Amino acid sequence: MYEKFQTLCSNASRIAIISHTNPDGDAIGSGLALTRFLRDIYPNNKSRFFVPNHFPQFLAWADPEGDVEVFKENVAEAEAFLAAADLIIIVDFNQTSRLEQMSKALDMNLFAPRVLIDHHINPPQYDLMFHSAASSSTAFLVYELIVSIAGEEVINKSIAEALYLGMMSDTGGFSFGNLTPALYRTLAVLVERGLNPVEINRAFYNTQSEDRVRLMGYLVSEKMVVKSAKRAAYITLDDAEKEKYKFQIGDSEGIVNIPLSVNGIDFSAFMMQTKECIKISLRSVGDLDVNVICNEHFNGGGHRNAAGGKFFGTMEQAVVKVEAVIAGL
Repeated sequence: MYEKFQTLCSNASRIAIISHTNPDGDAIGSGLALTRFLRDIYPNNKSRFFVPNHFPQFLAWADPEGDVEVFKENVAEAEAFLAAADLIIIVDFNQTSRLEQMSKALDMNLFAPRVLIDHHINPPQYDLMFHSAASSSTAFLVYELIVSIAGEEVINKSIAEALYLGMMSDTGGFSFGNLTPALYRTLAVLVERGLNPVEINRAFYNTQSEDRVRLMGYLVSEKMVVKSAKRAAYITLDDAEKEKYKFQIGDSEGIVNIPLSVNGIDFSAFMMQTKECIKISLRSVGDLDVNVICNEHFNGGGHRNAAGGKFFGTMEQAVVKVEAVIAGL
């Protein structure tokens, strides 16, 4: 499998790495790590990393060289590269139909092999797949790919930082998910290769805007509803509140996890109004499978303890739906 990946990369002159809409830390981290690795070992190839729209401002530190290309900012050039790519690598998601305008550009390329690197469930079939729903992050799968091909010594500080970003952000600072011995051994390697975890943690957690910090305080104080008898809680955020607190892309990151910090809460829901729908994020502790809940009730899915979906209706109707789900827990 790794040899086939090497062959595909060696034979490609243009490699397109793509990740999902509203990219999070794992999307940015895994995509950047893979892009930097491919540029190092295949310097004669053109490797470029595309995302459909902007990533959160608090992740800007991770891309000082501007390696993440936002499709919406230069549509014509991005379309041309994607259409002519010899190899397309899909990281941290598995449904290319969910890339807004970028989906159409990918559909124009009918000849490039497609490689999947992802840890989300139920992927469709691709030409080559590095997939494990048991993995704590896509970044961990990228690490395994890099080391299997070129060894630990190829990991420099910038690759180590990108990998750590993905692993750290998708596990809530290594507080949930499949935290295996192999993951912690990987962290030791990243530190040996130049990673400073304290520096990255500070950049990730302590570079929030004043507006976002105030928004978080408001949501906890005024919008968190706790259903103690069901060990559940939820938070809502509507358009008027987003405008009041100058909401930016990425400001909702981590909000769904807040109720889980309350003693006795095992299920958390976050509902956010968007132009198209009410976006639903669910989290759980233990055996409660929120992937099943999202699949059955909210047109979505994800992992056992972290999943997302959509509700098409008003915020009031979404709250009624979520409360009904909670009542049935």
